[in-house]
Amino acid sequence: MKRNPGFRRADRVSAEIHEVLAMVLSRYSREPLLSRATITRVTLSGDLRNASVYYRLYPGEDPALCQEAFERHRGGLRKELASRIRIKYIPALTFHLDAGETDLDRIERLLANQNAEDDEE
Repeated sequence: MKRNPGFRRADRVSAEIHEVLAMVLSRYSREPLLSRATITRVTLSGDLRNASVYYRLYPGEDPALCQEAFERHRGGLRKELASRIRIKYIPALTFHLDAGETDLDRIERLLANQNAEDDEE
């Protein structure tokens, strides 16, 4: 029986980790910096032992302070994962600031392109 190669177990587990971490950070976090962080995506290694968690911050937040807070609370967040999801091994968490294009940057770029096109006409 062939399995769908586009829907790996790592994808399903990373989606569940994303959901749990987002809920824990928004509802149960005692650290104000962490409660204002938004989890954007979670990627897992093939063996499900390591998870890279990407997050974004509100404008004006200090990324270095937030990274330190994530490092400080890494064990507690992993413990919360262990109590809320059922997998054999809870992955080690590493946190990364998601430096991708923000929605605001994308909108400003699109508007600038539209204004440039309008000026050309």
